[in-house]
Amino acid sequence: MKILLRLICIVLGGLALSFVVAKGVLVPIGQWYEMNKAQSESDLTQAFVIALAVQAICAIVGGWLGDRVFRKWRQKQLDRQ
Repeated sequence: MKILLRLICIVLGGLALSFVVAKGVLVPIGQWYEMNKAQSESDLTQAFVIALAVQAICAIVGGWLGDRVFRKWRQKQLDRQ
């Protein structure tokens, strides 16, 4: 049960940070870039690939943060006993 809960924390942390960064940062920057700076489809493709890489990094960092939250929560549970 502990392993399942830890896995859920990791997945939720990754999804949450990835979602927040995508909706709060990447989408507005992407729309601005598309309207103001992109010269061709190649520019948009390159920007899309960079955005996917940033989102993947955010998912990894979010998973790491979710694991840290789980470990701190679990340590508090053990300290209480």
